[in-house]
Amino acid sequence: MRQTSFRRPQLSKAAIIFPASFWMAMIINAINLGLVFYASNHFQATPTQIGILYGVYNLCYMLACLLFKKVLQRVQPQSCVIIATCGLLIGLVGIYLSPSLGPAFFFQAICGLSTALFWPPLMGWLTEGYEGSRLGRITGLYNLCWSSGAIIGPLLAGHLGAGDSARPLRYCIAAYALLLAFLWFGNRRQDNAPSVKLPPGTRPATPAAPPATAATPGHGTTMRYPCWLGGLCAWATAGMVLNIYPIFAKTDLGLTEPAIGTLLFVRALAMTSAMSLMGFVKHWHFNFTQLIGGHLLLALAVLGLGISKDMTINMTLLATCGILAGHAYSNSMFHGVSGCPDRTFRMAIHEVVLATGAVIGSVLSGQIYQHLGSATLFVCTALFMLPAIAGDIIWRRTQKH
Repeated sequence: MRQTSFRRPQLSKAAIIFPASFWMAMIINAINLGLVFYASNHFQATPTQIGILYGVYNLCYMLACLLFKKVLQRVQPQSCVIIATCGLLIGLVGIYLSPSLGPAFFFQAICGLSTALFWPPLMGWLTEGYEGSRLGRITGLYNLCWSSGAIIGPLLAGHLGAGDSARPLRYCIAAYALLLAFLWFGNRRQDNAPSVKLPPGTRPATPAAPPATAATPGHGTTMRYPCWLGGLCAWATAGMVLNIYPIFAKTDLGLTEPAIGTLLFVRALAMTSAMSLMGFVKHWHFNFTQLIGGHLLLALAVLGLGISKDMTINMTLLATCGILAGHAYSNSMFHGVSGCPDRTFRMAIHEVVLATGAVIGSVLSGQIYQHLGSATLFVCTALFMLPAIAGDIIWRRTQKH
C-alpha cells in the first residue's frame, strides 16, 4: 500500500496580506494616539514638539519610500515586511526605554524608515495583475482590512492609556512581536506561485475594462495628479486631527483619554466604511465631480470642528472628516496605480504623498495651536484643502482644451 506524505497547507498571498495589514494598522494607530499622551506625560513635550515627533516619522517614511526604490524592486515583498516589522519593534522599544525626548526622535526615525519597507511592498504585491473594477474590488477589500485595524487602534490606546500613559506602548510592543511571528510563519507556508513584475512599458494582460472605468490617456492617466494632490492635502488635515486635536480636546474641551479615543474610533469607523463602499462601487472611477466635492466638504467639516463645543456634533464632524479622508485615500490609490505595470513604485508614490501631507499637517498645526490658538488652528487646517480645490479646477480646465 502506497504511503502518502502529509503536506502542510499553503497560504495564498491574500491570507497573509489582509491579516497583516489589519494588525499593523491597529498597532500604528494605537501608537499614534498613545504616543501623544506618553510624550506629553513622560517627556513633558509641548504641542510643537509632539507635532515634530510625528513629523520626523512621516518625513523619514517619505524619504525612505523614494530612496528604497531599488530595494523594493529587488527584494521579495515577503522579506521586506519581515524586515520592516523587526525595525518597527526595535524603534518602539527604543522610544519606550528613552530617558528623554532626544533619543525618542532617533527611534521614531527608525520607525519611519522601517514602515517604508512594509506598506508599499504589501500594496504592490497585492494589486499585481488587477485592473478596472477588479482593481477596485481588491483595493476595497484591502482598505477594509487595514482601516478596520485603524478603527480599533485609537479605541484601545484611549482605554489603555487611562491612568498609565506607558501601557499602550507596552501592549504595542507585544503586538509587534506577534505580527513578526505570523509573518515568519506565513512566509514559510506561502504557496510557491511566482509574483512576476512586468517589464517597464508593458501592460498587464487583463480583460478589457468597461468604457466607464477605462484609463484613457487624456483622462484617467492624468487624473492621478489632482488625486495625489487631494490625498496630500487631506492627510495634512488628518495630521492635525490625529496628532493635535487630542491635545485640543483634552485641554480646551476637557475630555478624558477614553472619550478622545472614542471620538477617533468613530472617525476611523467612518473612514473604513467609506473606503469599503468605494471599493465595490465603480461610478466614481475617473469622475471629476466627486473629487472636487469631497475636497470642498472636508474643508467645511474642519471649520465646523473649530466652532462646535458639543460632543455629539464633534463626533458627527469627525465622522465626516473620516469619510472624506477615506474618499481622498481611495482616489489617490486607485487612480495612482490604474494602468501602471510597476505597482510597487506607484504605491510608494501614493505613500509619499500621504506622508508629505501628514508631515505638513502635524508640524504646522502644532506650531499654530501653541502660538496662535485653537481658532486660528482650525481656519488654517481648513485652508490646507485650498491647493487641492485649486488643483482640481486647473486640471478640469486643462482637460477641456
